[in-house]
Amino acid sequence: MRNLTRQLNSRRAFTLLELLMVVAIIGLLMSFSIVVMSGFAETARVEATSATIQKIQKMMDQRVEAFERAFRGSRKDAAMQLMRDHLSDPDPDGDGDRSDGIFGVSDPVVEILAKKALFRFEFPQRFMDRTLLAFGDGVTVMPGLTDSIYFNVLAPTVRAEMGLPDTTALNDPAIIAQAVIKFANHASSQETESSELLYFALIKSGSYGASSVDSDLFTNQEVADQDGDGLPEFIDAWGQPLRFYRWPTRLIDFDAPYPFEPNLANLTDLTDTRAILPAERAIANIVMKGLPPAPFALPNGGVPRDALLTDPDDPVGRLYAELEKFDGSNGTGILSTEYNELKYHTPDTFQAPLILSAGPDGRLGLFEPNYFNVPSPGVYEFGNLAQLEGTTTLSPAPSASTIDQLRDNITSRNKKSGGR
Repeated sequence: MRNLTRQLNSRRAFTLLELLMVVAIIGLLMSFSIVVMSGFAETARVEATSATIQKIQKMMDQRVEAFERAFRGSRKDAAMQLMRDHLSDPDPDGDGDRSDGIFGVSDPVVEILAKKALFRFEFPQRFMDRTLLAFGDGVTVMPGLTDSIYFNVLAPTVRAEMGLPDTTALNDPAIIAQAVIKFANHASSQETESSELLYFALIKSGSYGASSVDSDLFTNQEVADQDGDGLPEFIDAWGQPLRFYRWPTRLIDFDAPYPFEPNLANLTDLTDTRAILPAERAIANIVMKGLPPAPFALPNGGVPRDALLTDPDDPVGRLYAELEKFDGSNGTGILSTEYNELKYHTPDTFQAPLILSAGPDGRLGLFEPNYFNVPSPGVYEFGNLAQLEGTTTLSPAPSASTIDQLRDNITSRNKKSGGR
């Protein structure tokens, strides 16, 4: 009995080595659990962001369809007249040069330009898009912000924060003063601009007859005012603003010539011999799945036109033909003073609105939607057209790191968010 008691007593304690082994096993299991749980959390964020983008894209489709119906009806004639007046203005860009006026632009081209200008106005990605052509949105109340955005978004937000009754006029001096202070925060956080304007266009702007949208459709995890400028923006599950690229043509053809101005005296003008390179198509497909494939040679040896070198609004290339006609030769105007990549997009290039989250790494791989820069004379960076980050019109080849940043992006047009 005494020996049995001694044996039992000897088994009551673990050795130090045994304890260390147990601690190590528990730590290993915990690390595995953390990795697995973090993976689940990351997957949940991707799925939540995808759901948000799908909701926004559905609203965008409805608004675009309503816009198309309206333009075929009552809005077309008025928009065309505004464009005619704008083109025939002796100094349309206000730079003091009164030789910019363009007379004689054909009606089909005026219609295409008018539609593009109105679309830019209704679906802005930069504040300047609301003032480039006068469709009735002035800047009369607060410097730096058009009246429609002030009265529909910023002023109501400020009035509510100040605790003022709803009967208080939105142009009350106290509200304006506070709005100016609040909007000053925007200057230090301009990556929110396109997302704020997308929220305005889909939630607070005119609907062209599309069904109205209740802002309660989105949660506080989908809409927030991250920079505190009084303008809410759509955000992803990482709390970063979504980005909106209306015409991402420099993503599709990042080797397009610039300036995109036809030279009639040059028979080998590059604008007449463009091609979408395989690398361009592959990189664009990372964020825009389902782009048309490269054309194949026909039995007779001919090669059809690449669909990525076709503007959906201008399938027969009328705008480019008019650019050749109005190139400043023989005393004609220069149409590129109006139709250029800063105001519109790369001519004769496929484009479709793109809504994008930078994904888990927080890096877009693209310049910001409101970015435009001329780092040196004749060299341009078109952030407004989704140009690849770190590239220029002179050096358009992206780095491997830039391409890698694109791969985890979640967009309205890739498989991660059910896009087309």
